[in-house]
This record gives sequence, C-alpha cells and structure tokens, in this order.
Amino acid sequence: MLNHLFTENNSPSTSTEESFRTLTELSKSGEIISFSRKKFFSVILLDGSYEINFEDTSLPLEGKNILFTTTKVPFGIHCFKENKPVQSCAFSEGFITKANSGYELLSFSVYKPGSQFIYALDEFEYDKFSDIFKKIAEEDSNEVNPLQTSLLRHYTMELILNGQKLQPSASYINRRNTAEVVACSFIRLLENQFPIDELTKTIGIKTPGEFAEALHLHPVYLNRQVKKAKGRTMSDFIASRVLQEAKILLRTTTWNISEIASALAFEEASHFNTFFRKHTEVTPSEYRNSKV
Repeated sequence: MLNHLFTENNSPSTSTEESFRTLTELSKSGEIISFSRKKFFSVILLDGSYEINFEDTSLPLEGKNILFTTTKVPFGIHCFKENKPVQSCAFSEGFITKANSGYELLSFSVYKPGSQFIYALDEFEYDKFSDIFKKIAEEDSNEVNPLQTSLLRHYTMELILNGQKLQPSASYINRRNTAEVVACSFIRLLENQFPIDELTKTIGIKTPGEFAEALHLHPVYLNRQVKKAKGRTMSDFIASRVLQEAKILLRTTTWNISEIASALAFEEASHFNTFFRKHTEVTPSEYRNSKV
C-alpha cells in the first residue's frame, strides 16, 4: 500500500524541513491509500481503474491521471483491479520554498487551496510524467547529500510545472461551482485548527483577513463566495466554531478561563468573556457551573 509514503516515521516534523519520499508500487485491488489528511504534499501518477475519495465526494477515475494533493484536503484511493504501478512522491512544504527554489508551493495553481487537483492525461503526457518519476527513482536513496537533494527538488519542480499546463478533469469540475469550492477551502482551513486538545495548541488563523491571506484570495471575494455557497458570512462561521470549541473546553477540561481564552486566540480573558456572553447570554464560568 502507498500508505508507506505517508507514514508517521517518514513525515516531516515541521513545515520548514526539506523532507522528500518517493515510491513506485504495484496497485492491487483494494485500498491503496487510506482516507485521511496527510502531512505531505504529493504527486501521484495513476493508470487504471480507481476511486478517489475526498471530502464528501467519491470520484471514479479511468485511464491515465495525475493527482496533486496538499496537506489540507483529506483523501484516499481505492483500486478496483490490478493496474500498472503507481508512481508517486511526497514532500514537506519546506522542500520547495522561495529561498531554495524561487517558488512557493501554494503559488502554484495545482496546489492553491480550493483548486482542482485531478488531471486526466493522454499517452504523451503520461509518458512525460513517468519519465520524470524514473529520474526521481534513480536519484532517491538513503544517502542524502546536497547535490541529490537539489536534483530531487529540480525533478519535483518539473512535475509541478508540467502539471501547470494541464486542463483539470471535466468530470470533477462539473460537479461543483467556484463558490462551493472556495467555501469548502475556507471551512477546511477553519476546521483544521480543531480540536484544541492541549494548552500549547492555539488557533493560528482567526480573522476573515487572515483566512483570505492564507488562501491567497481577496477578503471581499472570499466572503462573497462563502456567503453565496453557504448562506453565512465568514465571521458567522468563525464565531460559531470558536464558540463550539469554547463550550467543549469548558465542559471537558479543568483549564481555567484565562487558559481557554489564550488557546482560542483571545488576547485577554475579558475579551473572551465578552464574546461568550454575547453569544450565550451567560459568562464562561456560569456556563461551566451550569448543569445544562
């Protein structure tokens, strides 16, 4: 199973590390990548009969396809019969940065949040990507050195830049409109910050402007698309999710109010008290001590 590519032992501990893995493996009938949110960006080359599972969607794929997946979208791949070997590579965000390559991963359309990530290939395109993976396989080894890392980065960039030229798979595009895709990207980014299960973990993105910056979109455009698709503003979504988490922490932990406020990115406990009372008509302490 290609889960080896995404195992904890191989995963980067921080986004700044230059971690890279590659794997070519025969695809037998059954699940070849289990459904989950991965800690890597990846490029996966397929040829055969597959089903891709992501969010609330299952998409059958036939023939030659290439996937560009990120750390934000949970996905899984099911194989229906023995197909040609799956060629793939996975890497940390720190493997390709402005400093070491002149590019940022999220600046590429194939990795931009909310973008299409499945591309159908013709024979010529498939062979081109397959040849690049063969060059990657020749360089990848347990003995890492600066020259080898530079070559692997160069070949990975070659995969991505060739991917930029492709047309997204129409079978997927027709299923969802732009507003829905953008709104789902925002909601994923919001949900990825929860649950808060330890005091050292805090919300990193909280305001509509911060979400827009993370998604490389204008705040007005992002809010308009979220409202169009979901009927609620970004601020409504954010406040609702923060309130939900606040209630959970008040009921299930012994953290004091200041600790909960800090974990939820409130600068002062008094700001958290005001927020909580505005939405519930009781203070956090009153809510914690109530039986309802």
